[in-house]
Amino acid sequence: MSRSFRILFLLMVLVAAPALADTGEIDGRVFSPGGDPVADAVVSVVDARRVTTTDADGAFRLDNVPAGRQFVEVLSERSGTGLAEVQVAAGDTTTVEITVRLSAQVDSIVVSTGVPRSEAELAQPVDVLQSEALRLRLQPTLGETLSQEPGVNSTYFGPGSSRPIIRGLGGDRIRVLEDGIGGLDVSDTSPDHAVALDPFSIERVEILRGPSTLLYGSSAIGGVVNVIDDRIPVRPYGTEIGGTIELRGSTVAEEAAGFVELYGGSDRWAWNVSAMTRDTGDYDIPGRGALEDDEHGEHDDDHDEHGEEEEENPEGFLPNSALEDTAGSAGFSYFFDDGFLGVSVRGFDTQYGIPGGHEHGEEHGEHDDEHDDEHDDDEHDDDEHDDDEHDDDDHDEDHDEDEHDEHGDEHDEHGEEDIRIDMEQRRVDLRGALDREFGPFRGAKLRFGWADYEHTELEGAEVGTQFFNEGFEGRFEFLQKQFGDLNGSVGVQFGQRELEAIGAEAFVPPSETNSFAIFTFQEIDRGNVRWQFGARFESQETSAVGAPDRDFDGISLSAGAVFEIADPWLLGVSVARSTKLPNAVELYANGPHIATQAFEIGDPNLEEETSLGIDVSLRRTEGPVTGELTFFYNQFDDYIFESFTGEEEDGLEVVRFAQEDADFWGAEGKLRAELWEQGNSHIDLQLTGDFVRAELDSGGNVPRIPPLRFGSSLHYHDERIHGMVELRWVDEQDEVATNETPTDGYTLLGASFSYRFFFGPRVLDLLLRGTNLTDEEARVHTSFLKNDITLPGRDFTLSVRYTF
Repeated sequence: MSRSFRILFLLMVLVAAPALADTGEIDGRVFSPGGDPVADAVVSVVDARRVTTTDADGAFRLDNVPAGRQFVEVLSERSGTGLAEVQVAAGDTTTVEITVRLSAQVDSIVVSTGVPRSEAELAQPVDVLQSEALRLRLQPTLGETLSQEPGVNSTYFGPGSSRPIIRGLGGDRIRVLEDGIGGLDVSDTSPDHAVALDPFSIERVEILRGPSTLLYGSSAIGGVVNVIDDRIPVRPYGTEIGGTIELRGSTVAEEAAGFVELYGGSDRWAWNVSAMTRDTGDYDIPGRGALEDDEHGEHDDDHDEHGEEEEENPEGFLPNSALEDTAGSAGFSYFFDDGFLGVSVRGFDTQYGIPGGHEHGEEHGEHDDEHDDEHDDDEHDDDEHDDDEHDDDDHDEDHDEDEHDEHGDEHDEHGEEDIRIDMEQRRVDLRGALDREFGPFRGAKLRFGWADYEHTELEGAEVGTQFFNEGFEGRFEFLQKQFGDLNGSVGVQFGQRELEAIGAEAFVPPSETNSFAIFTFQEIDRGNVRWQFGARFESQETSAVGAPDRDFDGISLSAGAVFEIADPWLLGVSVARSTKLPNAVELYANGPHIATQAFEIGDPNLEEETSLGIDVSLRRTEGPVTGELTFFYNQFDDYIFESFTGEEEDGLEVVRFAQEDADFWGAEGKLRAELWEQGNSHIDLQLTGDFVRAELDSGGNVPRIPPLRFGSSLHYHDERIHGMVELRWVDEQDEVATNETPTDGYTLLGASFSYRFFFGPRVLDLLLRGTNLTDEEARVHTSFLKNDITLPGRDFTLSVRYTF
């Protein structure tokens, strides 16, 4: 792979010698809905690193803009956002007027699809979460931050670890990216492993569902979550120094958090530094975390005395749910006439508890005398509960309390050890772009990341199993010149991953995975029909100590179209044949995996998993009512899953990775209705909903499939005030797999109020948010810990954010 990287980098440098691409200028003005000019608005050309600020008359000028189709975005802290599409002619000036709005639905530009396009222009459904909407949803983990988006759920493993699930697919089928590059952690191997990023630093999140996600690899067969931040500046800031300071506190876990970001530079260079800290105690819950004996029969043998049960399953708070996070980053970019090159370094540390998990320690205590050489003690068995997916029925007696929590002294008296994960990642990223024309291309992009990751599973002060992951990933994209109606990009992607687990219950041998891929995205614009095509070839080599090497090749293809059926209605249709290549865990697992309450055995003879996916989306993009309704169907051949064999090993049920055909189908939708508008004041209603079903061809349901959900929210917006009341209803889930327990439904009520103060160009935001105001018990069906933990109870969060 390193040789391929050197060759491609040299090629990129050599072909960049010709003259600059043709450029033009954009002159424009920005107005409010009432027709008043908007001053101090930031105007930028998406993906072209041109940025400026409007003057007192709302006027702006952008020079040296590459010729061709460009998107211009406007952001005003006081007046809202706006977007315009312009056709820039070489050597000429294009004039445009843009209206910004606060709460009306504004189309966003998606940069995760090869060629930047607006949401409405893409054949597959895409959601973009940013600005105020992102801050309202902000949680300590990425999965919970996104869990209210249509079609998106979370693995919820407590407040310290939660990864997105898209349309019932999670783990290695969902690709979590940072600016187009993988997270380079081990969160895809187990839901108790945290995603190694800080949600405070996120600028925007792009969620891609459906078949066109194949551009990002075989592990994107279910979807892509691309997290975009500003650690590497991609355009000049236009100020010598600016920044954001945010403080945040909440009642449910006595959270105290802070974030600071500073940036600046000149026309030729830009820098960015940030730091974050968060500290919480155990969070409050209604009732008890684990289901009572009369609700969950398998707990009967574990609690012989009522007093012991109350100690191990206390009421009113969730033991061992506290967490501590710290993160910091520094980035620098240099801009030249025809591109830029930037680098960043980042560190992320977190220590969090794994709540629940007590039952296993009692169940397997009887095996310790027989397996002392393999398992040190009962608590060490439970330490591996941290290491991968927790089973729904398994966790009632082992975790007491973190020493940082107000309840810690009480639970330390019980003499049990809390299981916590102490994780750290050090990461270096490189990003660059060229605007020069060479051969058939009009430019190129470079993205490269390297990370060293490790986490230790702690039993009190004792060290349990350790995970080490070192890897890199790189990506080159070459942007084509437009040939008639054809536009697009081609690229290469490469990566390496070395994974090692050390400890008595390390269920995966040391392994190395190397991958290489070529891909393309092509678009043909034919008036009222926009055709989009994608293709990817991927090669993967996987090896492990003491196991046969495996080589895989996979080809993925997609085709889609967006039809303008009647203004403002659009119909998006996409079809794809996608390939997932087996990972090291599926191939080589061989040992006790306490998190899943199973002795997992991989199959080195697994073949590629393929799927045929179809998406159909109906959209209304303009007017007082806008929205999108999507139906999807996904047929899997050789779907890889964990099959229970009925055998036992080390007191654990043997689970083998197997393959079988499966079908997934469902729908998701969102609607926004403008109820009242006067000037820049609005009242609007937002509705969302989704459901998914999944069945194996041999009969039975796929486990942990999300239930039916509906959400509604009423918003008031003006220049300074935003108020919101929301209701989220989740149905019971009784369409369950063999040996999987059903989950009750619930309804959550939330509200928020924010007020904005202006001090010239500086802004102070105060936000008060309340969640689960009725203090209702809610269990996440997609979580392995659903029978042992509930979502937090009633919570009030206050945040103060100062932007200058």
